[in-house]
Amino acid sequence: MDDNWHRSAAFGAERVNLAEVKFTPELLSCVPAEFARKHQVMPVQESSGRLAIAMADPSDLNAIDSLCHILNREIEVRVAEASQLDIFIRRFYEDDYSAN
Repeated sequence: MDDNWHRSAAFGAERVNLAEVKFTPELLSCVPAEFARKHQVMPVQESSGRLAIAMADPSDLNAIDSLCHILNREIEVRVAEASQLDIFIRRFYEDDYSAN
């Protein structure tokens, strides 16, 4: 496990295993592919106008603030391992990777 995974407790962020998340096209469309790749974030749950995202570094407040501004909604941060985020971002945004 990487250091950010262990630091999640310090930030009060829940840990998430991306293999257990049901990714739908609607959920994936909540975060633009370019933003997901650049900041290594994935949307993991949407409810009542709030969006839960998984990210490797819960201390990256600039990314969180930027996403709040872009989406104009409240963001809840969860932590996933960086290696798992990389795999899932490539899997679900594959078309966007090949376009660049």
